[in-house]
Amino acid sequence: MSSINITFIIGIILALIGIRAGYKIGLTKGISHLVALIATLLTLMLILMLTASIHAGQSRNSIIAIIILVILGTVYGVVKFFLKSAHKVSELPLLHQLDKIAGILIGLMWIGMLYMVIIALSYRGFLGPFGTMVAEDVKNSEILTLINSYNIMMPK
Repeated sequence: MSSINITFIIGIILALIGIRAGYKIGLTKGISHLVALIATLLTLMLILMLTASIHAGQSRNSIIAIIILVILGTVYGVVKFFLKSAHKVSELPLLHQLDKIAGILIGLMWIGMLYMVIIALSYRGFLGPFGTMVAEDVKNSEILTLINSYNIMMPK
């Protein structure tokens, strides 16, 4: 008797949520959120580098981190300006509908990234019994195995 693959069912539900959320925010806002997330992660990484350099007494690395933070802030401001302009243009009637439909792809991409992170954490044993169940479900499903083959966070 085959068991129900809960991970696959959760994946389908998450995909539907991603489609709805992507349609709701649209492509331009979705890209804006993605750029903000990337900028936040880079800023966090640079701040950690800066504090480690200060504690280690490496003034050269501290100065480099500060310069990169300033450059990152400037580039983020320019990119944000262009994305805000693109969002205003996308509010035109025909473009608005195209933006919303294209936003579905962004929603699916976000859910796909979340799904791959959960699978990677499961395989590494960070999620305990839930992770073991997820890893087993992935092994038993051809579709999840195919999706997981594109997971760059998994060791090859």
